[in-house]
Amino acid sequence: MILFCTGAGLCTLAYFLGVGTIIGAAFTGGDPAIVAGGLLAAIGLGLSVVVGVLLMAIGGIWMVGQVIADQSGGDEEKRYRDVER
Repeated sequence: MILFCTGAGLCTLAYFLGVGTIIGAAFTGGDPAIVAGGLLAAIGLGLSVVVGVLLMAIGGIWMVGQVIADQSGGDEEKRYRDVER
Protein backbone atom coordinates (compact mmCIF):
# COMPACT_ATOMS: atom_id res chain seq x y z
CA MET A 1 0.00 0.00 0.00
CA ILE A 2 2.88 2.35 0.78
CA LEU A 3 4.47 1.76 -2.64
CA PHE A 4 1.18 2.31 -4.45
CA CYS A 5 0.37 5.51 -2.55
CA THR A 6 3.90 6.86 -2.99
CA GLY A 7 3.70 6.21 -6.72
CA ALA A 8 0.30 7.90 -6.95
CA GLY A 9 1.66 10.85 -4.99
CA LEU A 10 4.64 11.19 -7.32
CA CYS A 11 2.39 11.12 -10.39
CA THR A 12 0.04 13.70 -8.90
CA LEU A 13 2.91 15.95 -7.82
CA ALA A 14 4.51 15.69 -11.26
CA TYR A 15 1.21 16.66 -12.87
CA PHE A 16 0.76 19.77 -10.74
CA LEU A 17 4.41 20.81 -11.05
CA GLY A 18 4.30 20.14 -14.80
CA VAL A 19 1.31 22.43 -15.24
CA GLY A 20 3.16 25.10 -13.28
CA THR A 21 6.28 24.61 -15.38
CA ILE A 22 4.34 25.02 -18.62
CA ILE A 23 2.56 28.14 -17.39
CA GLY A 24 5.85 29.57 -16.09
CA ALA A 25 7.62 28.87 -19.37
CA ALA A 26 4.81 30.55 -21.30
CA PHE A 27 5.27 33.81 -19.41
CA THR A 28 9.09 33.95 -19.46
CA GLY A 29 9.53 35.67 -22.80
CA GLY A 30 12.22 33.27 -24.02
CA ASP A 31 15.01 33.86 -21.48
CA PRO A 32 17.60 31.14 -22.29
CA ALA A 33 18.38 30.38 -18.64
CA ILE A 34 14.75 29.85 -17.80
CA VAL A 35 14.22 27.75 -20.93
CA ALA A 36 17.16 25.53 -19.95
CA GLY A 37 15.80 25.23 -16.41
CA GLY A 38 12.39 24.39 -17.84
CA LEU A 39 13.91 21.61 -19.94
CA LEU A 40 15.64 20.14 -16.90
CA ALA A 41 12.41 20.41 -14.93
CA ALA A 42 10.50 18.67 -17.71
CA ILE A 43 13.03 15.83 -17.77
CA GLY A 44 12.88 15.51 -13.98
CA LEU A 45 9.09 15.52 -13.98
CA GLY A 46 9.02 12.89 -16.71
CA LEU A 47 11.33 10.68 -14.70
CA SER A 48 9.20 11.14 -11.58
CA VAL A 49 6.14 10.02 -13.54
CA VAL A 50 7.99 6.92 -14.73
CA VAL A 51 9.11 6.10 -11.18
CA GLY A 52 5.60 6.80 -9.88
CA VAL A 53 3.99 4.45 -12.40
CA LEU A 54 6.58 1.80 -11.63
CA LEU A 55 5.95 2.08 -7.88
CA MET A 56 2.20 1.92 -8.46
CA ALA A 57 2.58 -1.20 -10.59
CA ILE A 58 4.80 -2.93 -8.03
CA GLY A 59 2.49 -1.90 -5.17
CA GLY A 60 -0.60 -3.04 -7.07
CA ILE A 61 0.92 -6.43 -7.89
CA TRP A 62 2.03 -6.79 -4.27
CA MET A 63 -1.47 -6.01 -2.96
CA VAL A 64 -3.10 -8.50 -5.36
CA GLY A 65 -0.53 -11.10 -4.32
CA GLN A 66 -1.33 -10.51 -0.65
CA VAL A 67 -5.06 -10.90 -1.30
CA ILE A 68 -4.48 -14.16 -3.16
CA ALA A 69 -2.16 -15.38 -0.40
CA ASP A 70 -4.77 -14.53 2.25
CA GLN A 71 -7.41 -16.51 0.36
CA SER A 72 -5.25 -19.63 0.15
CA GLY A 73 -6.27 -20.77 3.64
CA GLY A 74 -2.77 -21.25 5.01
CA ASP A 75 -1.79 -21.63 8.65
CA GLU A 76 -1.20 -17.89 8.97
CA GLU A 77 -4.88 -17.19 8.41
CA LYS A 78 -6.13 -19.89 10.78
CA ARG A 79 -4.29 -18.41 13.76
CA TYR A 80 -6.54 -15.35 13.57
CA ARG A 81 -9.69 -17.50 13.67
CA ASP A 82 -8.70 -19.11 16.97
CA VAL A 83 -8.79 -15.82 18.91
CA GLU A 84 -11.23 -15.94 21.81
CA ARG A 85 -13.71 -13.11 21.92
